Amino acid sequence: MRETALSVPVKAWAAACAILGVSLTANTLLTCLLALLAFYQLVFEKRWRRCLTFGIFYLALALLLYLIRFHGLRMVFFSEFYVLMFYNLMPVFLAAWDLITTPPGQLSASLSKIHTPTPVILGLLVVFRFFPTMKAELNGIRQSMKNRRLTGSVQVLRHPAVTCEYVLVPMLLRCLQIADQLSVSAIARGAQAPGVRGSYYARKLQLADFLWMGIWAIGTILFFIIGGIK
Repeated sequence: MRETALSVPVKAWAAACAILGVSLTANTLLTCLLALLAFYQLVFEKRWRRCLTFGIFYLALALLLYLIRFHGLRMVFFSEFYVLMFYNLMPVFLAAWDLITTPPGQLSASLSKIHTPTPVILGLLVVFRFFPTMKAELNGIRQSMKNRRLTGSVQVLRHPAVTCEYVLVPMLLRCLQIADQLSVSAIARGAQAPGVRGSYYARKLQLADFLWMGIWAIGTILFFIIGGIK
């Protein structure tokens, strides 16, 4: 099913509301209200896989918090503080990840529309696309190692240093190649050219965008009314 993507300003507004709500709330447990709003936005955008992945993780955190608070559960390898921290920051994770995974063309078009300097745009695009790019490269390296039968448990346990070398050396080489490709691509697309540039991905705000900006504003205000402010 095709995704219904919201515009970049809406995603940035959602991330700002989530950060503001999590930072100023007096009741950390009620951040679940902002998390539900962020999940509902993912459902509206039809990003089912991301919603399912974050949903399972969030339910696990909620279950751990319940066991810690009402049944005296004590974590051995993981502090209870980190459980509460991840639970509290889940709205920020959801809204920020939705913004970060936006296609680079849409990000650059929105930033250019508000007259953001080109070096800032390029820097933000590199930062936002770092983790998805590294994830794709790691998957490629893992598949290559699997084809060469270098990912077996016996191989990793016997030669851990060699296994790290098999991962780090291709990763560093790919980072250098990607950096060169990015610089060539930026120059070829006129990043250093003066004047106003258009964009194929530029689009106006639609009705759904205005509705979601209002939903986040009203939801954050109601959240402060219910949970209180520090």
